[in-house]
Amino acid sequence: MENALLLNLSNQMVAQRTMDVISNNLANMNTTGFKRSSPVFQEYIVKVDAQSEFGRRKEPLSFVRDVASISDMSNGELTTTGNQLDVAIEGDGFFTVSTPGGQRYTRNGNFGRDDTGRLVTSAGFPVLDESGGEITFAPEESNIRIARDGTISTDQGDRGRIGVVRFANPNDMKRTGDSLWETTQQGETVTGNIVQQGMLEQSNVQPIVEMVRMIETMRSYQSSTELMGATDDLSRRAVQRLGDTRV
Repeated sequence: MENALLLNLSNQMVAQRTMDVISNNLANMNTTGFKRSSPVFQEYIVKVDAQSEFGRRKEPLSFVRDVASISDMSNGELTTTGNQLDVAIEGDGFFTVSTPGGQRYTRNGNFGRDDTGRLVTSAGFPVLDESGGEITFAPEESNIRIARDGTISTDQGDRGRIGVVRFANPNDMKRTGDSLWETTQQGETVTGNIVQQGMLEQSNVQPIVEMVRMIETMRSYQSSTELMGATDDLSRRAVQRLGDTRV
């Protein structure tokens, strides 16, 4: 009986973890550059004592262990905004950003200018060029143009090239909030025509798919709850009958 209850509890924990991930995906379906997540579980075998007609022996009991979450790095749809400082990456790569905690990376190209003329993210972090320096504009500069290779120019000349890097293992990257990622991997500079000015990459979350997963998860949790109730009821009946027999 105890093993059945433990297995049901394990299944419920899996369902709860899955629901948390799905809920976060749905909450960010309108977040620029967001990448959906999926939980990763691993089988965990425990040897338990079991009584059979052949005597007591060790039998394997299979539990589930929450290992990690992986991110789907597939591209989201690119939409036109008309804003000259909005930039989208077409293909692999991340923009490089400077934060108080060190360099971070993002797919959210909703950029702007701060009070000092720096090119910054929507959270106010400076966007870096290919050499790791900040990109700055003079107050009077206008007609900002961003070429397909990331080169920035204005009516007063070139202002460098936006730094775009890719990593060998994107799933080794960790989310840090504000649409930012961190990693200990060494980035490789991306070259070529991959930058789109006046566009933003949307989230790659597919609401219908997530809703289907949510319904399936809820049904799994409900089944585990019903089975747990039935197991508990069976235990009570067994104890009651045992008491009646002794009387």
